[in-house]
Amino acid sequence: MTPSQFFRNLQRSLPRLEQEILHTVIQVEAEKFHAENFRKKGFTDTGFTPWTPRKPTKKDAGKGKRALLVKSGAMRRHATKGSVRGKQVDFNFPLAYMKVHNEGGKAGRGKGFTMPKRQYVGKSALLEARIKNKIQSLLNKKFKQ
Repeated sequence: MTPSQFFRNLQRSLPRLEQEILHTVIQVEAEKFHAENFRKKGFTDTGFTPWTPRKPTKKDAGKGKRALLVKSGAMRRHATKGSVRGKQVDFNFPLAYMKVHNEGGKAGRGKGFTMPKRQYVGKSALLEARIKNKIQSLLNKKFKQ
């Protein structure tokens, strides 16, 4: 194969390769990362930040400790499912309470209550490094063929 043929083939395969990278690398790695944050009960960027523990209530007396942010599992399921739109992977907050849990702030629970930040989705240096390594590995496999 001549160099010009190689570059023509490369140019033709780039759109398909870009979609494959979005679907098989970025989306999958981000979903695994967000699920891992729920399991570890914190968020990892350049270091691990554990979630603020829940304050015990009278209802909790005599019961075992329930995991943070996982009463029904709905938030965890929604937070770990990304969708590819165009040339990006989106992780949105379809449930009204997801954003306040992720970012903290006023939660509508009465005067003076502020929800502590318990981030599980967001920009992360660790996630970006994982994605970069996976993409590099995928590209190396593709170009060796």
